[in-house]
Amino acid sequence: MLSKQEIEQFAQQIFKFHTKQAPGLYIGILMVDYAREALGTVKGKMNAITETQACLSDVVQVMTGCTMGNRYLRVMKDIGRFALVLFDREDGRGIRVSVDLSKINPTEAPEMYKFFHRTRDPKVNLGGPEREASGKKIIQEFEKLGRELFILQKVLILEHGKPPMLPAKICPTCRETFLQRDETHAECDFCSGTHKYYDQCNF
Repeated sequence: MLSKQEIEQFAQQIFKFHTKQAPGLYIGILMVDYAREALGTVKGKMNAITETQACLSDVVQVMTGCTMGNRYLRVMKDIGRFALVLFDREDGRGIRVSVDLSKINPTEAPEMYKFFHRTRDPKVNLGGPEREASGKKIIQEFEKLGRELFILQKVLILEHGKPPMLPAKICPTCRETFLQRDETHAECDFCSGTHKYYDQCNF
């Protein structure tokens, strides 16, 4: 278990990396610490999954070295749950940590309750002093619970091996290389219109 000093050191690193002092980052530090401790020694390489794109993925990247770039981190943002898994890539054995909402008393921890139910004052979403004050209050309320807020589950990851390296193909339209999913994947997703995210312009 991380000491108070170690938690604060990680918090400063992660706040800097994330560029904001979001309370979800602070909560995520203890989630990663709990999962890593429960998982123990791994046979292969430790990998990670986050079920939301917000906050947790940055905590995992800083604390574990599992990143999207080295493909040790998978972000399943469409699930949208504030949860993460650390697992052994060799055998799929993993630990999932999530938040037990029943442990958040709306009277004793009103700001944290609103945070997880997405019901904070609309002024908080605008940033500034209101958001900063809300974040500090959430962290204070969370520190009273610590690990008691979490649910820990032993899980087996279904697809846990090293992901395959897709072959490269030259797109006949843009003449750039792209990763080909299968033989029917003739054009890159941008040129086919599947993932067109910009228009060319002059400025």
